[in-house]
Amino acid sequence: MPEGVPAPMGGGPDMKILKRVLIWMACLVAVVVLAVAGLVTWFTVRGERQIAELEIVDRHADAPGRFFTIDGYEYHVVIRGDVNADPTGAPILVIHGFGPTGSNVIMPLAYDLAATRSVIVPDMLGFGYSEKVAEPGEHFTVEGRVKALLGLLEDLGVGEFDVVGHSYGGSVTGRLALTVPERVRRAVFVGPQIYPQTTPGDFVAYLPRPAARVAVWGSLGGGPGSLVGRACAADPGVCDALRIARVKGTVDALLAINNTPREYALPGELPNVQPPALFIWGDDDAIVPPESIARAAAAMGADTWIVPGGGHWPFAVDPPGVTERIRSFFTLDRGSRTGSTRSSSE
Repeated sequence: MPEGVPAPMGGGPDMKILKRVLIWMACLVAVVVLAVAGLVTWFTVRGERQIAELEIVDRHADAPGRFFTIDGYEYHVVIRGDVNADPTGAPILVIHGFGPTGSNVIMPLAYDLAATRSVIVPDMLGFGYSEKVAEPGEHFTVEGRVKALLGLLEDLGVGEFDVVGHSYGGSVTGRLALTVPERVRRAVFVGPQIYPQTTPGDFVAYLPRPAARVAVWGSLGGGPGSLVGRACAADPGVCDALRIARVKGTVDALLAINNTPREYALPGELPNVQPPALFIWGDDDAIVPPESIARAAAAMGADTWIVPGGGHWPFAVDPPGVTERIRSFFTLDRGSRTGSTRSSSE
C-alpha cells in the first residue's frame, strides 16, 4: 500500500483480533445475562408456587378476637376485660410492631397486663388476622393507622386510655399522643422505631412485582427451601405456630405496606408530646439502635427503663419486670414525670 494512504477499515490483523475479542465478550455477557435471568425466573416461579401452597389460611377461621369494620376495612381485635369498667377508669391500648403475625408477638405482654387491667389489642391493617389490602395508600401510613385506632376506640365507647406501642407501633403511639393528647393518659414505648432506618425492604419497591412478592416471602422465612416449608413438613405443631404468617393475602399486604411512602415528621415533634411517657428497650437491640431510642426518650423528656441483655423484644427476656414497670408507671398521677433512667437489674 502506498505510503500515506490509510489502511482500509477492518483490514489490519490487529483490528480483526480486536473484533473477535469484542464479539467473544459480547457473547459472554449475553450468556451471563441469560443465566442470571433464568436463575431469577426459576427462583420467582418456585417462590410463587410456595406462596400458593402455604398461604392458605382463612383469617376468619380461628382468629381469637372479634372483627370490627372501620372506614370500610375489617380489623381483628382481641379484648380482655370490660373496656368501659377498667379499675383505673380507662383501658390499655396495645399496639404491635411490623410483622405478619401482628399482635401475636406482643400478646403475652398484653395478657400479663390484663391480669389487673382491661386491654385492647388490635391487629393493624394488613397484619395478623386483619384485612389484607393489596394496594399501597393512606390506610398504611402512620396517620392512617391513628385514624383507624381512633375509629375503633369510638366504636368501643372509649374516651381516655393508656397506650403501649412496640417497635413500629411506637411511631403510631407517638402520633396518637400528638393527635389526641387530652385522651392519652400515659404512653409506653417499647423498643420504638422513631427515626428513619434503611432496611432491605427499601429496595424491594424497585423489583418487578413477581420478584418483589418472592423477596417479601423470603423475608418471612419463605422462598425456595423455606423455613416455613421445612417446619410444616417436619413438625405440624411448629406449623400451627406459624399459622398467622400463612393467612391468605399476607405477602401482597406486606408488599403494599412496604411500597407505601413513609413520612418521618415525628422526630421533630417529639418535644410536643404532652402525655407522660416511658421508654423501655433492651441494651442488645439489633433491630432498632439503642442510641436512637435513648435520643427519642431524651427529646420527649421521658422516663427510661433498660433491660440488660434484652433484644428487640425485652418483654420476652424479663416478662415480670417489664410488666410490673409498665403497670406501676400507669398508676402514677397523670401529671407526674420523673425523668428517671434505670435498668431492670436495679
